[in-house]
Amino acid sequence: MTSSIITQKMIAKSLKDLMETETFHKISVSDIMINCQMRRQTFYYHFQDKYELLGWIYKEETKENITDFIEYEKWENIFNQLFGYFYENQRFYRNAFKVVEQNSFNEYLYEHTKNLYLKIIDELSLGFGISVSEEKKSLLASFYSHGFGGTIKDWIQNACMINPSVMSSLMKTMIHDQLILSLRQSANHKVEKR
Repeated sequence: MTSSIITQKMIAKSLKDLMETETFHKISVSDIMINCQMRRQTFYYHFQDKYELLGWIYKEETKENITDFIEYEKWENIFNQLFGYFYENQRFYRNAFKVVEQNSFNEYLYEHTKNLYLKIIDELSLGFGISVSEEKKSLLASFYSHGFGGTIKDWIQNACMINPSVMSSLMKTMIHDQLILSLRQSANHKVEKR
């Protein structure tokens, strides 16, 4: 890991720590840098402003918890990891959801989970011998990605009342069952058109 990435991660951790008890709008760049014991100028070497930092956190941590695992980890395990991650970082995200000006969390989560859903759709359609068009795959992945983002947001805003392992299990079962049903209906619908 380069020193630049290490510094960015230290600055990000500082903001995340502060946002566990304070709203984003009340935190200044000076607060962030004092908390991580770095000079204020160092912040501007890596980020334009605190909004860019917040976006960087979303992008990097979503990537670290989804994209980095897509090629070699089972999708069910990625869901376990995601719910564990959001549970551990719920206080940060509860405050982060209040920031609506720019760098929307939903955009970053959507982008990464759509790729995860495409993988799930490919696996399920192959496993059940169902042929699905790229358009249908994209539409299904988009639909489920938006739903997942909303579910995560609601769960966090309700203080993660349901245990993360239970949430993960519920989501995996729902995704599996509903996607198979959608894929089968899609395949049957194709046959009816002919």
